[in-house]
Parts: sequence; structure tokens; C-alpha cells
Amino acid sequence: MNNFFFRACILLGAFIQAHHSFSSPNFIVILVDDYGWSSLSTSMDKRQPEAKSDYYKTPNMNALIEMGMRFSNGYAASPVCAPSRYSLQFGKTPARIGITRGLGPNNAEHDQVGIPQLLKRIDPSYRTAHLGKWHIDADPSQYGYDLHDGVTKNKPGGFALGNHKRQWEGYAEKDPKRIESLTDRATNFMRESSLQKRPFFLQLSHYAVHSDIVFNATSFENTSRRPIGVLHLNSGYAAMIKDLDDSIGVFLESFESLGLSDNTYIFFTSDNGGMPVLPQQVNLGTPYVRGLNTPLLRGKWDLTEGGIRVPFAVTGPGVMKNSQSDTPVVSYDVLPTIFELASGSVRGLPEGLDGGSLRDLIEGRSKVVERPSEYLVFHYPHYNRVGMNEPHSSIRGGNMKLIRFPVSKRELLFDLSNDPGERNNLAVKQKDLVDELDSELTKYLLSVDAERPEEVFNWHTTGKSGEIRTRFFQRYEGE
Repeated sequence: MNNFFFRACILLGAFIQAHHSFSSPNFIVILVDDYGWSSLSTSMDKRQPEAKSDYYKTPNMNALIEMGMRFSNGYAASPVCAPSRYSLQFGKTPARIGITRGLGPNNAEHDQVGIPQLLKRIDPSYRTAHLGKWHIDADPSQYGYDLHDGVTKNKPGGFALGNHKRQWEGYAEKDPKRIESLTDRATNFMRESSLQKRPFFLQLSHYAVHSDIVFNATSFENTSRRPIGVLHLNSGYAAMIKDLDDSIGVFLESFESLGLSDNTYIFFTSDNGGMPVLPQQVNLGTPYVRGLNTPLLRGKWDLTEGGIRVPFAVTGPGVMKNSQSDTPVVSYDVLPTIFELASGSVRGLPEGLDGGSLRDLIEGRSKVVERPSEYLVFHYPHYNRVGMNEPHSSIRGGNMKLIRFPVSKRELLFDLSNDPGERNNLAVKQKDLVDELDSELTKYLLSVDAERPEEVFNWHTTGKSGEIRTRFFQRYEGE
């Protein structure tokens, strides 16, 4: 009798585990690199149908976005790659984690809890994989990844820093940016998980469209035959985008053929905004008047909208197709969202997170994201001659955004609801609001012991502390 009872308990436990495994949702994060908000052939904001590429063709990324909800105010946590990747993985701002620099030394705290670890706490049968660019200075296995490529950065995707001609003139090769092989491995991982009837988490982190400009020769032939645009006009860059888009089409075909759509959520976004211009444009006169991320201002390396507002979409069961939310969301919301979708609750999340779950938002029950703070804070305390070349921080509250430059003691205030291009500085007219946002920004940065603004130039820069080396502010003179 006891033996029978023991066997029955084992069978019941196995049944419960199997049922749990089968019903647990799958999660896919597709993270593209340096992809601009207006570099799709669809607009991320239906209210601005013109805010799209006049040259690039992205039918498959468009289709992915239309499968679910697009976010017109989707943000990367940083204007550079590594900090955003930490942030997405751990649900915290780069300032809290201790990494705000894309290249070079950092003070990152690597004793973190990642998405795979949380999912395995909910259901130990989850299979987890990270494929592609990692750019975190700790092994992915530390955070629960079963399959991964190790501590990869830019080099595996082709990156000739210092070789200007190779980096920016473009060249053809097989499997450019490893786009095809990454897609093949990702689809194999989904197929194996489906055959094993195990839930999975897959992060597919493409090297495209970060420099070098690398493309498939046939794609370049295709884009070279098309008329170039006024905003976007580089055929090699367009070919690289075509390769990326084609691969996402292949991925979605496999996804659909496996019948995964009823129980899988897909998050699609970029690690930061697109390049502000390509070097070839610099000689055309006024590159930042109409940069690659137009109608947004500037791009990667800066906390202007062009540097941090990015494509952002979520698809999955319960998410209305081809819908749009104008609520601001940010990459550190991904972890708590996945946790709640998998567990049904936000109880059990690690302490000290900055992100909030998007579940009520994507399921249409709310237009608000519950985070520990009502503000979004961005922090880039570095000089960088390819950006604005001055440390700066930013805070968004509602539709209002403040950018603070502590070295030159300048402050810019914008109403993003009617000025997403950040053309009209309202700081003088709304001094009380500047003071309020400035106080909240200071309070947050102090609370997380954020890195202080640099006192010297770095990364290919020379000069004296505090010297202003940008013409950026000239556009606001007289306001």
C-alpha cells in the first residue's frame, strides 16, 4: 500500500510538472543593434506616417510589429550598446548597475539576477538561449543560459574600429554580420524545444546594423537598383538592413510553422538609437539638421530622442494586433514583464528593479506602467567627440523631458507631445518645471550612487576640463 502510494505521488508530480511545462509561455527577445526609430518602412507612430525611411524596405520587421502592439515612445535605457544590454537583462537602469560607457572600463555590478534565472524559478523545465552579441562582462551561464556564444562583443559581427574605409564604405561577404547563421541556430533552438515540449526563452541579439557595413552581394545589387532617398541614401547600409529584414522573415516563417504563436511572446527592440549620420554625410554641409533619425534629433551617443527612442513592439496571446500605445516604455521593463507573464504576478521579483511590467498595458487594461518611479532617467556622464562631447543626463516625466549638462551648466526642456524633434527649448519659460525635474533627477542619481560626470576628456578626445567642444547648443541660442 505504501509502495503504491509512493508510486502514485511520483506519477502525480510528473503529471503536474508536465502540465506546467506545457502551459508555461515561451519568450523571444529580438534585439537589433544601432537601429533607428525612423529606419523602418513603417512608422513607429501612426500619427506621424511620414516618420519612416524613404529608402530602406523592411516588410518583415513591419509584419512583426503589426502582429502586436507598437510603442511610439519606446526607449533604450542608454544611447550606447553595453549599458542597454545590461539594463534589459537585469531590469535596472545603467546608472544603478554601474555601467554607463559603451567601450572601456566600467563599474558594473555583475552579481545580478537575469531573465533565465527567474523563469527557471517559475518552471525549472525552461530551456534558455542567448545567441549573438552579448556585450556584458560576465559569462551568460552565470545568469542561467543553457546555450550561448560566450562573452561576445562587436568583433564576431565584423567591426574594424580604426579602419575607416573598411568600417564605413561597406563590403560583401557570405553570412554578413552572421545574420543567416544566427537565424538558423535560433530556429533550430525553437524546433528542439517544441519537440521536447519544453517552454523556452530565446534572446536573439543581432550584430546588425552596427558598423562595419557588411552585406550580401545580391542584396547590394537589389538596393543599388532602387532610387535612393533624401533621408536615407547609402546603398550598402540599405543592403545590410535588407539582409536583417530577410532573416527576420525566415525566423517568423519557422515560428509560424512550429505553431508557437498561441503561447509565445516576442519582444522586438534596439539597444540604442541609430547612427546620427554616416561619415559620408558629414561632407554634405549640415548633417545634424537632417540626420538619419529624422524627425528625431541626433542619434547614438546622445540623450536626445534620436539616441534613445527606438523601435519597440510586443506580440503574443492577448496582445491586440496592429495596435499602438503612446505610453513611454523602456528596455528595463522587459524583465518584469516576462516575469509577470510567466508567473501571473509581480510578486517574487528581485528587489531594486527600476522597470515595471507591461502586462496590463499590452492586454489593454491600463495605459500606465507601474514602476518604482514615475520618471524615466537616463545618464551618460562622459565626453565623446562623436556625440555631443559633454557629460549629460536626462529625465522624462509625462511628456516633459529635461536634459542637463553639468559641466557647462546648461539645461534644455522639451514638450515631447508636440516637439519630438526637440527644437524648442522651454527651459527659460518654464523655470519651475526645470527645477522640479532637476531635483528629481538629482535625487535619483544620488540614490543609486551614479557615476559622476567625467572631469577629463576620453576616448579619442583631448582638451581641458569643462571646455565646450560642440556646436550643438547654437540651435537654441536666443531662447
